[in-house]
Amino acid sequence: MSLTGRPGHPPTVPDAPVLARARAAADLLGAASAALGAPVAVDVPELLGGRAALLGLSRGGTVSANGSCRLLRAADGWVAVNLPRPDDVDAIPALLGAAPADILAAAHLDAGSGAPEDDVWAAVTAALPTCSTRDLTERAWLLGLPLAPLPPLPPAGAAVAAPVRVSGACRAAPVPVGDRTRPLVVDLSSLWAGPLAAHLLGQMGLRVVKVESTHRPDGARLGNPDFYRWLHTGHESARFDFTSEVGRAGLRQLVERADVVIEGSRPRALAQLGLDADRWVAARAGRIWLSITGYGRQACAAGPGAGPVAFGDDAAVAGGLVAWDRTPPDGPVPVFCGDAIGDPLTGLYAALAVALCRAGGIGALVDVALRDVAGFVARPHRGTDPHSGTRPRPHPDVGQATGPAAWPVGTWSVTGSDEAGWTVHQAGQHSPVHPPRRPSDQLGASGHLES
Repeated sequence: MSLTGRPGHPPTVPDAPVLARARAAADLLGAASAALGAPVAVDVPELLGGRAALLGLSRGGTVSANGSCRLLRAADGWVAVNLPRPDDVDAIPALLGAAPADILAAAHLDAGSGAPEDDVWAAVTAALPTCSTRDLTERAWLLGLPLAPLPPLPPAGAAVAAPVRVSGACRAAPVPVGDRTRPLVVDLSSLWAGPLAAHLLGQMGLRVVKVESTHRPDGARLGNPDFYRWLHTGHESARFDFTSEVGRAGLRQLVERADVVIEGSRPRALAQLGLDADRWVAARAGRIWLSITGYGRQACAAGPGAGPVAFGDDAAVAGGLVAWDRTPPDGPVPVFCGDAIGDPLTGLYAALAVALCRAGGIGALVDVALRDVAGFVARPHRGTDPHSGTRPRPHPDVGQATGPAAWPVGTWSVTGSDEAGWTVHQAGQHSPVHPPRRPSDQLGASGHLES
């Protein structure tokens, strides 16, 4: 809750039971890992809020906790625009059809009053109300920009996309009794979701080797070092020059030895390295290829241009995983849920999928999309209609940075302030809104293999 809502206003949560569903996945992972002889206990609040605690992040309402993504109004709905990389900022003129300075001038807004990125955001905010979400999405996919429209609320009983798709399943031969060989996980992924899945598999006793390009290492290395250590504690490291045949051959040799491969790349990018997921899975029973992307392998392989790109915040919006601030007089406003929540949720569900496959002796290509995991978790309670019913009006003091405030939504309310702290009241009980908690297992040593 402390990471969801507008700054200075009472914290809130999505209408869906997000935390309960994450805990259910964590419990199932614990059962599957126990069946494999290495039970893993996942602290879900720590998993979802650990990065925010390490980076000192807080809720930003329509601005993501890390500041790179914003929820903005388009002509026909809300859109999440994420600009985490310099190339994303540079692509904004192509997305909008004009330079930020020209857009601001046409809107009679001052430019150059702050940092350059302020002008970019001001231009995007001014231009989007004239753009349809469909046009914006098509242009963004051509440019490789992480942009996602917020989908409408699904009708009651509507089907929800499965968070995990499995293909090429094949049962492996039983493992000989007394075989203590540690299964090998080759982790080709980067940033958060994939490394988190590898982290959880490592806790299950699998041997994890993190693979990076010598020319393009994991971007997470440029961020908070404690966050990187949290995900990669105890893992080995291998680096290859993907531009040389020797490096690509070394990569293929390592992948050939693996029992599990984790990656987040487009199939055509993998093909350039000589890697074919379907062929690899079929070559030996029991192998698991875990593909983690924003929209799934099929979307990555289809269409012209760079294709869909997603990070945790915009992917969550694409799946409809937001909370709603119902205090504005002109209607509800969506706000970001947690800190890039699509990433840790996907890492959890991806690790669960691998654990279930291994517990069942199944090898397969496991396709996990951040958007679909977010959509699965964000679906309304079973048997309820998200469009029906009325919600109480906010307390008159809601939104004040100081003084009492209460925000009744359904059967719970929040009182307090930023200075005094916030308290949740429900069914005659109350509990403080806890800040994000630092991960307890963020430090450790890792091995290194260089090539």
